Amino acid sequence: MENDPEDRPNLVDRFFIKLTRPENLARILRWAWLISLLMLVLGYIIIYTKIAHLLPF
Repeated sequence: MENDPEDRPNLVDRFFIKLTRPENLARILRWAWLISLLMLVLGYIIIYTKIAHLLPF
């Protein structure tokens, strides 16, 4: 039996096929949401520390 390289998709194609399964997309979306939320909170903290001395408290 001869193994032609055209029989199987290459490594990158197999990676993207596995990556685009619904359970993997849900996991990616969850992590992207958490990372964006942490970036938002970090941005507010940085802004607050930069302008805290200007606030009249």
